Amino acid sequence: MILKADCEDIINDIKKGNKKAFSQVYNAYSDKLCKYIYSLSSDYKQAEDIVQDTLLDIWIKRENLNINTSLNNYLYRSVHNKFINQYKKSIRYKTLIDELRLEAIVELEELTETHKEIRLTALEKAIEQLPEKRRKVFKLSKLLNYKYKEIAVMCNISENTVESQMRKAMIFIRKQMSDLKFISIIFVLQAHILT
Repeated sequence: MILKADCEDIINDIKKGNKKAFSQVYNAYSDKLCKYIYSLSSDYKQAEDIVQDTLLDIWIKRENLNINTSLNNYLYRSVHNKFINQYKKSIRYKTLIDELRLEAIVELEELTETHKEIRLTALEKAIEQLPEKRRKVFKLSKLLNYKYKEIAVMCNISENTVESQMRKAMIFIRKQMSDLKFISIIFVLQAHILT
């Protein structure tokens, strides 16, 4: 813990680009902040990512750093806000997936076998064009039905990173498949594998 009397000097030193002052803050707070975020998320990798991102933001934006409260309050509020923002993104993403799944069921019923095969072939080709790690995450999620938490453990990455990789994969595949005007392509592949 950094003494309150020293905080103003340390913040001013960080603003001037003093790496030693930044290291002092990092060393004093990173573990405590990780434990705090872990208590909210139960995902230590996610907690580490959030804390590192927050502290890195302080260093990157150091020249404009404006702390009106104590350094302690500022840091805890910052990591808390970042956690809440990620949580909201996660909820929106899961809602989108549920909506796509419903559309897929309707769309799948209307497709002929020939159209299914054409789309399935195009989808398989698009998946193979993904970068190796993203392809692995995508296949674990969409083809083998593992949960994000399970994938995070298997790949030794945070759940947040799994979400990010999935979002990027979906965007890429959707672009590749746009000529087929097929919104819910992923679920056709799942249906094909399960039958």
